[in-house]
Parts: sequence; C-alpha cells; structure tokens
Amino acid sequence: MDIRNLEAFIVLAETLNYHKASEKLYLSQPALTKKIHGLEGILGASLFRRGPSGTRLTDFGQKTLENARKFLTHYEQFKSQVQSDSKKEIVRHLYIGSCFPTHNYLQIERQLAGKKGNIVLALMTGLSVEQQISLLNVGMLHVAVVPLVAVTQLEPKKTFTEKLVYIFRKRSQLVSKFRAENSKSEHKNFLINSSGKKEVIDLNDCLNVFPVYTGDNMNLLLKTNDIMLIMEMITKNGTYACVPKRMIAAIPDYYMNLLEIIETDKKIDLGVVWGKSIDDDLVDDAESFSALVANL
Repeated sequence: MDIRNLEAFIVLAETLNYHKASEKLYLSQPALTKKIHGLEGILGASLFRRGPSGTRLTDFGQKTLENARKFLTHYEQFKSQVQSDSKKEIVRHLYIGSCFPTHNYLQIERQLAGKKGNIVLALMTGLSVEQQISLLNVGMLHVAVVPLVAVTQLEPKKTFTEKLVYIFRKRSQLVSKFRAENSKSEHKNFLINSSGKKEVIDLNDCLNVFPVYTGDNMNLLLKTNDIMLIMEMITKNGTYACVPKRMIAAIPDYYMNLLEIIETDKKIDLGVVWGKSIDDDLVDDAESFSALVANL
C-alpha cells in the first residue's frame, strides 16, 4: 500500500471537498480521484459517497479514517526513530584550527565522544592566524583558537589566558644567564645576547609555530609546531624555545628528565571563535569543545 494514498484519503476525509483536498496535496482532482479509487480497490470497499449534498464518508470510511490516522502516527514515529538511529551511526567531523598539539585535543575528543557519540576532531595545526580566520570565513574550519588581538570580525565564544614558558636543556648555561639577567631587569623574561640586545618575541607567533633559538647568540633558528623536533634540538643542539605552558603536557617523559622549564610572566589572551556557518548537528559539539578547550 502506498502511504501517499492514505495521506490523500485523510486530507479528503477532513475536507470532504475534492477541490480543497487537491490544493492541499498539490494534486489535480483526477490524480486525487485515482488515489482514492486505488485505495478503495485494495480495501475492497467504498470510502466516500458523493451526492447532491456533497462528499460524505461511508461508515466503512469513517472507521478506516480512525485506523489510518493511528497507522500514520505509528509510521511517523517509526520513520523518526529510524532517522535518529541512522544519525547516531554517522561520524561527525569538527574541523578545528589551532596551535596546540594533538596530545591536548585527544583528551577533549575522548570527553566529547563519551558524551556525544561518534565525533572526530579534525585538527589543522601550524596555520597562521590569518589562515585560520580565512578558512573560518569560507567554511573550511568550524572552530579556531586564536589570539584575541587577531579577532576583529568574529566574536569569541570563549576566552582564556595562556602563559608562556622557556624550555632549556638541563644544566644549560643559558638557564643561569636567563635568571641573572631577569633578576636585574625591570622588564622580566628577556634574554640579552652578547651585543646587549634584548630578544624580541612576537607572542602571537608562539601560538602557531613555536620559535627555536640558538643557544650562542639567541638568533631565531626556526619556527615549527613539531614538538619532537623541538625536543631533539634542545637536548642535542643546545637551543631553547618559548612555547605555551600547556605544550608541556605533550612532551614525552624521556625528554622531561633532560629539560629545564622556566615560567615567565608572558601571557596571551586567546579566543575560541566559530565559522559563520556550522551545521545544526555540530553546534552542540562546537559548544562543548569551546568550553573544554578553555578549561583544559
């Protein structure tokens, strides 16, 4: 039996007018008549009686109307449940632009999956702030973690503050030099090279690719978001780096025993911003992610 024939029967039974029923169903009257006759043929009895006073339901038609309504209600419930179950099986992908390593977001992903089912955080790391904002605007990112100073057109959903730390090789001469110079300086957390020039750090750069400096003259050697490469260069080449404090959680224990981590008073205010269009089924995920990353 075609469900659409039952729907047509119910509309005609409620209006008792072929013209009005046809308009509601966006059908021609002959097409509606064909559906009703087809249903009557399947049921083996007449549903309507047409006479001088108009269209009326037969006794059989009246009973069938009640059953048809019940049947369609159950059918809609069944269809809704099937659609809901099928959505639960679909893996949702939340595209995120950020500076922090995958290690940090695995914690969030596990929490989201535990609460909301099949969700994958698709990370795009190492992007500049400008690239992240651009991708948000064209819909290729859903969420991004960026410095507040860079947010002009997008309103942050959450804000938080990130401290920066220096990472040195343990027992490096640079550690004592760092502490000595900063204890004397009015402006803390600067290193001074042999020429007396203070190191200048673009704090925003420390959020996407992390600066690695040479130990001898404090020149910028490279920028990278590969934490393992940074660790190798610090422990084997005597360099040092300036990174967000939460990066420490991504450093393997093996390296932690070889490092000296110095906290600074440098801070960066960050915002979690969303793209202009996020699918409805991802809004809850984006809200949960925003809250979790701000409190990680």
